[in-house]
Amino acid sequence: MRLSSLVFIVFILLLIVGLWLDYQVALAQAPLFIAFHFASLAGVTLAVIYLWPELPGVLRKLILIIAALIIWRVSFFPIMVFAGWFATLGDWLILQSDWVPTVIYPSFLIVMAIMNFAVVVVGGLTVHYRRYTALPVLSIALVVAIMVSFTDRTDLRVLPDRSFSLSDVPPTYQASLGNPYYEAVQTSDYNVAEYVLVYSSAIMFSAIPSTPWSTTVKSVLEHEFRHMPQASSERRVIEHYLAFRSAHKWITCYGPCRDNWSVLLNNEAQKMSSLSQ
Repeated sequence: MRLSSLVFIVFILLLIVGLWLDYQVALAQAPLFIAFHFASLAGVTLAVIYLWPELPGVLRKLILIIAALIIWRVSFFPIMVFAGWFATLGDWLILQSDWVPTVIYPSFLIVMAIMNFAVVVVGGLTVHYRRYTALPVLSIALVVAIMVSFTDRTDLRVLPDRSFSLSDVPPTYQASLGNPYYEAVQTSDYNVAEYVLVYSSAIMFSAIPSTPWSTTVKSVLEHEFRHMPQASSERRVIEHYLAFRSAHKWITCYGPCRDNWSVLLNNEAQKMSSLSQ
């Protein structure tokens, strides 16, 4: 089967799975976990298939597979975050229309696959053809990805994500108090890897546009971080899962809900505040 046919099949599958996730009444952890891993590993697999004819000999092909899996391990969390940010951009554009329904997970999963494909292919071709001018940029990106993915000794494990099932209940919306990551960078005592992760989070947090879905995601991430300003990368991955699941109800927000989403969120925050008192 040609690579183009495989790409088309993977694209259609991710589109179908993404739409299925979008229209779940309540998003369970296991399907989201499986979807993220399928998308990322599909991208890695397509990249290996693309590079396979370029490499002569069994040894180089074996090195390619091992290197691709290492890249997937290191980049899983950063790519998850970036793909989520990309989904919020699409959500914001859709929000400008009165008739197009919100779409989150089709674009989320497709971007995850594309980015995993791209990092493996670019890295593989750069090393294979000895494009030394690109190595400094790739090296910096690799170092940043490693620091983001390994902030604690507990992160030193083979799999990037063990969150197939979570006992944590997705939190409800709380009003924002500001960008917590910038505050933490200035006040907390972090190691180098933690600093890179928190500072990168601060930049991404500021770049997220305001939509019903993204505002709830930001709320959960903010208050989970305030509750635990120092944590492993694994815990940060869990916080993102909780945020995505908490915000899920807003994907089907349109009509009067879309027109008044900020009011509805404020009412929800006030209700939670009164219950906690």
